Amino acid sequence: MNERFYIQGIECYPDNTVQIYNRWGVLVFERDHYNNTDVAFRGISEGRVTIKESNGLPEGTYYYIIKYKDHQSNPHQEAGYLYLTK
Repeated sequence: MNERFYIQGIECYPDNTVQIYNRWGVLVFERDHYNNTDVAFRGISEGRVTIKESNGLPEGTYYYIIKYKDHQSNPHQEAGYLYLTK
């Protein structure tokens, strides 16, 4: 079982931003310099949500956007869905 949202290869692109939205389009997580270890999404809201942090986010589908720059500073963007389970 994953305890965090693991993004393969993200460590190769330290100039990045990860955003995660709930099904209503509310931003629940946003971090620069995501790295899968100390800067990672663990199912806890860090955005504008009325849920206690200790309870975590509810199960469901979330939308993510990953923005990063390559080694020539060209911007890229990837997006998709993740399903959060408890």
